[in-house]
Amino acid sequence: MEATRGLRFGRSLVSAVIGEPVDQPVEAVVYAANVRGVLGAGATGSIRLLAGEVVERDAMARAPLPLGGAIVTGAGHLADRGILAVIHAVVTPTLGEPPHLDSVRLAIGAALLAADARRLRSLALPLVSAVGRDSAPLTVAIIAGATTEEIVGHLRRSVSRLERIVITVRFDDHVAAVNAALATARARLWTSQ
Repeated sequence: MEATRGLRFGRSLVSAVIGEPVDQPVEAVVYAANVRGVLGAGATGSIRLLAGEVVERDAMARAPLPLGGAIVTGAGHLADRGILAVIHAVVTPTLGEPPHLDSVRLAIGAALLAADARRLRSLALPLVSAVGRDSAPLTVAIIAGATTEEIVGHLRRSVSRLERIVITVRFDDHVAAVNAALATARARLWTSQ
């Protein structure tokens, strides 16, 4: 699907779209991972099905992965879609455990650094559901705010090669939440001195 208009931060355009990262015209996709590198059901399961087992085997061979970190693997069969790499953002210690927002924040930052280290120009990442410190589920607005703050903060602190960052979501109101969070991040982090 086509991304919404998005906002420009220097050379980088950040936008939200309904869909999956693997369906975006990007060089890399970011997916939530666990420290064992095992790909679970849902979005991470689609990577195993679409890319082939080689991506999961590569991630598992590097286990234990650092919680809040990120590793880059090849894209397997996703190369047929123009995707060059899968960035595994390590957000949970175990498969199926809900990620804490602190881990999601760290992993997003690590994924962006990994993309820049690989000189990638575009990537797509999903809006990852998370829980707070008390393990209560967080609202989409809070998660979108944390995600966009990490992205905009990274773009402000570094000379990133990323020209396009697509945040994928499931529903129209989630697109609106990401767009509102991007506008807030622009006002708080980008234009302030």
